[in-house]
Amino acid sequence: MNSLHLKNLLVLLILSHGFALRSSATEIINSGPSLSVVQGDAASFNAQFFDADGNGGVDIRAVHVATGQTIGQFVRSDDTGDLQWTCDTSTLPTGTNPVQLIATDPAGESAVVSISLQINPASSVQQWRQTHFGSSQNSGAALNSADPDGDGLNNFAEFAFGLDPKIGNPDVGNRIESDAGRMKVMFRRRKDYQSAGLNYIYEFSNDLQGWEASSFSPQVLSDDGTMENLTLEFPMLSNGQTSRFFRTRVE
Repeated sequence: MNSLHLKNLLVLLILSHGFALRSSATEIINSGPSLSVVQGDAASFNAQFFDADGNGGVDIRAVHVATGQTIGQFVRSDDTGDLQWTCDTSTLPTGTNPVQLIATDPAGESAVVSISLQINPASSVQQWRQTHFGSSQNSGAALNSADPDGDGLNNFAEFAFGLDPKIGNPDVGNRIESDAGRMKVMFRRRKDYQSAGLNYIYEFSNDLQGWEASSFSPQVLSDDGTMENLTLEFPMLSNGQTSRFFRTRVE
């Protein structure tokens, strides 16, 4: 166990080959006092503190070294000395953020523990999860395969088609329209589909049994910054017969 002594003040951080920093949204990335978290998720750790004159007199702060600002919030028990620090990382810059945990006793003596807070950029799907579920983690109701609104579309599909995973709506935006006697399909996809690692496959069928992928690239009609509206002409034949149906698959 590691401890810092300053007169009557004793600050303890639980150790296990380094600081044992624990949180469902935090990863222990090495044996030292480091936290790694996706930007926008909460970073937190557990610790213990003790002051011989009574824990109630100990002032504890977490200071962002670069700005000098106090960040995060503490939940503490003066009876047991248990301490939990939680910090909203949405306003912190990505990269390494040195943080100091400062405990000061009533006499003004302080003990300082340095923590390296690594903020990692959130991907588009992680940002989407944060918006709808409050965390970037692919777990629980936010699991890719989960369907929290029960509309038959899992979260992966809801993300791919720009839908709200908490409002039942199985409409992915596919439409069939006639243009000068030719049939066209209208549909949506994410504008950042390539960086998001999404592969949209456009397929046609004449009987809903056999499906054939289109060999043509869709035309982008418009976008709202997040989703694109596209069109693709119906092929004359699908599996050797007249095309009648269209679907979009996402991998």
